[in-house]
Amino acid sequence: TSTAIIPVANKPIKQAKPSQPVRIVGFKSLPKAGDPIVCASSEEEAKEIIRQRESELNSERAEIDEDRQVQLQVTGTAAKQNLMMQKAQSKYGFDGEEGGEGTIRIPVVIKADSHGALEAVRDALVGMGTESKLDIVIDPVAMSTGVVTTSDVRMARESDAGIFVFGKVGTADKETKVLAETENVSIRNHDIIYRLLEDAKEYFGKYLPVEHVDKVHGSAKVQAVFEVTDPNKKTVAVAGLRVLEGNLFMGKTKRGRDGELPTACFYRVIRKGSILSDAEKLKASSLRKVKEDVESVRNGEECGLGLVGFNDLEEGDVVECFSIEEKRATI
Repeated sequence: TSTAIIPVANKPIKQAKPSQPVRIVGFKSLPKAGDPIVCASSEEEAKEIIRQRESELNSERAEIDEDRQVQLQVTGTAAKQNLMMQKAQSKYGFDGEEGGEGTIRIPVVIKADSHGALEAVRDALVGMGTESKLDIVIDPVAMSTGVVTTSDVRMARESDAGIFVFGKVGTADKETKVLAETENVSIRNHDIIYRLLEDAKEYFGKYLPVEHVDKVHGSAKVQAVFEVTDPNKKTVAVAGLRVLEGNLFMGKTKRGRDGELPTACFYRVIRKGSILSDAEKLKASSLRKVKEDVESVRNGEECGLGLVGFNDLEEGDVVECFSIEEKRATI
């Protein structure tokens, strides 16, 4: 408790306004910088606040002392690393389980040249999972300092994990390198943290789900519909088209300039703005320009198109040529 409030003018006052600098005298012991000062309506209320604060401080001191005692008892390198794993499990909720339904668990083995670096890399990698829009858990199945050993490689193999190495660590011997290559275990060395994280983001992609995305190559408008006889002597419909944009392909796209391999193409029929339910994914039975069979037709050109198993084409329909691509989700 205090006995007086003295402003800069050095005359005692009964009340201080917000932001007004004052000196408070009469404390039995000096508070520390940053300690909150509470104004109580009575001495009894002040004493109760003091009792609560002392109880909180005693609890905090007990937790700190217990943690220090545990750390003092941990003397060996292996024991220290086990303690780090326990703290990580407690902090991030790792319990050895696969996680909830839909959770993507990505195991990692972490090596570093110091305990401080080991914790920093662990926190950075785990943070990638917690900050992701996907339900991802980055699970450090093993963490230790020093060179990569055959034990680390076996742990990574059993848990389907990659080994991320930070600092000047390297591998222990030729046997370890050979074992890693034989068991297809990836050892990824970095000495700059942001490069390690960029590499990890790319590497973690193999654990993420694949999405199937439609890539539209071109569209054309049906200008007329003809009935022809196919090689099996069946009457089928062939649409006379004008390509509105892009390209139409008979079976596969052409090889891309950047080396992209040809992919299978399909067609869908759009009528009055809606895709017909029985014409969502059709194969071309024929693609002709004038009287010649062709593999592709370009924007602005006219052609004839037949679709396998679909004869309900109408003038004014729009036909889209598309392929289905696999796109890996990103962390």
